[in-house]
Amino acid sequence: MAEHVLDAWTAQEKLEAVIPFVPSVLTRDVDRAVSFAEGVGYPVVLKAVSDKIVHKTDAGAVVLGVSSQEDLIHHFYALQKQFDAPILVQKQISGVELFLGGKQDPQFGPVVLFGLGGIFVEVYKDVSARVAPFSPEEARSMFADLKGRKILEGARGFRVNTDELAKIISEFSRFLAEHPEFKEVDVNPIFATRDGVFAVDARIVSRGGD
Repeated sequence: MAEHVLDAWTAQEKLEAVIPFVPSVLTRDVDRAVSFAEGVGYPVVLKAVSDKIVHKTDAGAVVLGVSSQEDLIHHFYALQKQFDAPILVQKQISGVELFLGGKQDPQFGPVVLFGLGGIFVEVYKDVSARVAPFSPEEARSMFADLKGRKILEGARGFRVNTDELAKIISEFSRFLAEHPEFKEVDVNPIFATRDGVFAVDARIVSRGGD
């Protein structure tokens, strides 16, 4: 059966019942984009959204650090011209970068992967895995598996709300177990901030559609 990669907005809609996302709006209307950005406050991120764009950053479909109405209008029209797609406008945030993913393993079934994001995933492969679904208590045990676990304990200057994070990971594990048609799910990055835990981007590979 053919695989299908859902666009970023559709993936977000599928997941936002179990994972909080940063404030976002998808639109082809530049006035709505400006109104949204002024409502949540600059800087914002712009992303062209299409299921034809697999790697948005590599394709030049993402603009970070948009800090004024003038910049927003310029990049909004430039992305629309290049990709002929609606534009996702998101509040730009920062914090402790995390990775959450899942896959349907042929041997074990649904498996959840969690780790610190950025270099910890890309270079150190610092990831913990559990068979889904599982409880928040089991999710907390994943933190202890990580070499970089001290970052979750406040090494970056503020302590991550690990209770909230464990609940989100547990809910995600249930989502993965309830949707065997989703072969792969990646939520990356997630940022743990002083205000909570928020996902920024998501990718879902579906078996033959959504």
